Amino acid sequence: MSFDWVDLLRLAEALESAPDSPGPPEAALRSAVSRAYYAAFHCALNLASKEGFVPSYSGDDHQKVQAHFRNSSPSDSNHRKIAVELGRLYRNRCAADYDDALRSQPGSLASLSINMARSVLSKLNSIPNS
Repeated sequence: MSFDWVDLLRLAEALESAPDSPGPPEAALRSAVSRAYYAAFHCALNLASKEGFVPSYSGDDHQKVQAHFRNSSPSDSNHRKIAVELGRLYRNRCAADYDDALRSQPGSLASLSINMARSVLSKLNSIPNS
């Protein structure tokens, strides 16, 4: 049985709603940002693969999946919007995973990232044959 990448978004939502429960809170919220990105990324990767994208299974895929959605269907605004939102989610994830100090509050970044991941998933689901 294959993994349902949307479960990572569910985990992100749980971490955001109760960051003290698994705690420490900032670590939980940073993890929520990261999990939200990976939910969106893997769902986008799966659709891109159905559309002919061939993953390299390396770190390069993060940028290449964005490029796929930016360039593969110029007449489809959802593809372009997915590319933009994946790029923003990727930057949020990198900040959450690597920066000692965040530019915004961890809770705000988690909320923004979760909402953006939901938006990406909604757009992916609206694409025929997705």
